Amino acid sequence: MKIIGVWACMASSILWSASAMASPSALGSFEGEAVAQLLTLQSLIDNDAEPVSEALLESDACAVRLLSGVLLYRRDPDRYRNALFAELVVDDYAERSAGKYNDIGADEVVSVMDAAASVPQGITDQRIQMVAGFCALKEKNLWTRTGDGNRLSLARFLRGAALSSLLKGTDEDTVSITSAIDAHTASRHDSVAP
Repeated sequence: MKIIGVWACMASSILWSASAMASPSALGSFEGEAVAQLLTLQSLIDNDAEPVSEALLESDACAVRLLSGVLLYRRDPDRYRNALFAELVVDDYAERSAGKYNDIGADEVVSVMDAAASVPQGITDQRIQMVAGFCALKEKNLWTRTGDGNRLSLARFLRGAALSSLLKGTDEDTVSITSAIDAHTASRHDSVAP
């Protein structure tokens, strides 16, 4: 759990730095209804006493589905587990088994996350930026090299950081959740470990 907390801090710092450099035209990649939905959800993130509409799980916007899924999961994990977990899948295993990784340099990470994490004006919660970033990157198979030469998936990094920050204060183990999702997804493919 401590590692995920570090991820959340790192992602938050990167996103804060990136958002400080964002131009106003980079914001607002969401359209009408999704903007209103995100604004509503933003007010519910730290208020488990208020109900979250189950209808938001059917939104056209990944960020709305994922954020509403996390908030519903916080309120009733057993009932909303499958809905949430389906939104957290990163299915790049076919590409990876073929040896395809879209590597980016460490110097590109901030600009990539900046572009991925754009949110509409009025969204001030960095946790929503992380969710938006994950949604934008989850199908891109983007990786960067760490200091020890290993690869780090940007989508998985943002997923872990967002989930950790949104489930803070619960008994949920975000590492176990994401590991189980990756193991299940990988089991549908041959020859690539989660």
